Amino acid sequence: MKVLVTGGTGFVGSHLIEQLRADGSSVRALVRLGSDRRFVASLGAEVVTGDLDDLDSLRSACEGCETVYHCAARVEIVGPEEDFNRTTVAGTARLVAAAKEKQVRRFVQVSSCGVYPPSLLASGQVIDEATPTDEPPPWFVYGRSKYHAERVVRQKAGPEMEWVIIRLGYLYGPRNRTMRTYLAPIMTDSIMMIIGKGGNEMALVYVEDAVRAIVLAGQCPGAANRTLIAGGTERITQQEYFDALADGFGVPRIRKHVPYKVAFFFGWLGERLIKKGPRQAVMRRSAIALTGLPQRIRCDYTQQLLGWRPETRFADGMRRAFEWYHKEYGP
Repeated sequence: MKVLVTGGTGFVGSHLIEQLRADGSSVRALVRLGSDRRFVASLGAEVVTGDLDDLDSLRSACEGCETVYHCAARVEIVGPEEDFNRTTVAGTARLVAAAKEKQVRRFVQVSSCGVYPPSLLASGQVIDEATPTDEPPPWFVYGRSKYHAERVVRQKAGPEMEWVIIRLGYLYGPRNRTMRTYLAPIMTDSIMMIIGKGGNEMALVYVEDAVRAIVLAGQCPGAANRTLIAGGTERITQQEYFDALADGFGVPRIRKHVPYKVAFFFGWLGERLIKKGPRQAVMRRSAIALTGLPQRIRCDYTQQLLGWRPETRFADGMRRAFEWYHKEYGP
């Protein structure tokens, strides 16, 4: 079976290709011109050049493929909304159109639990696959773009092509290069504080567990035209997460706390005053909400439907992530 993976050079995409190849699938990876394709090629994928802005390249990439796994998107949480819309929303619409034209059987949209608006998280309710969700607020451009990309898939796939939307929890693991560009700087920055008491749940899932669910979402007959969640089952708090980061980076654990409302105000202020550097990402209302609000997200239905369950303990997953990090970037 030939499958197409977009975003194959990224964090999720590279692990997905590795899992698909281990399962015996023939994988075609869509890679942008100028991207380093050596690692993807080393996994045994057929690498083709294309771009979500280029419909003809998407048609060529979809040719002869039975399933499309769409991982490519703008993944930062900061930036102009028009940039997110062009890549994540309009790019998804072009890929859906190309896949339909080339008679792809199933389109798997890799989405995010970031589609849940902060107001829903703040309510403290348990969120599952059946929980209705409204559009995230204008200041959460990443979540809005993923929300609208999901709508594009549901509306444009049509009866000719099955679709599956799978919302991932917050990922960690090897090959996550934001550990270098974002997490390491903020963990050594004196501005970093625990938001609130730090006891709120974070919906963390190890990347290899998540990609096993993505693969199954493309194969399970009962998953057709459904929205699923691939999240963790181990309840990790904000304090535990940042303690693990501090230990991995070899820096002191964060002991300062700031009330959520105060942090949220400074996030609003940061959006107006901080335009570059690592603080640009942390001093945002979206980052404050994702860190400081409870993420009581459950995926029992997805586990039952796919016959899947996360297997990696948080401590083991973080150890593997930092083994990769220190090998890649040095001690």
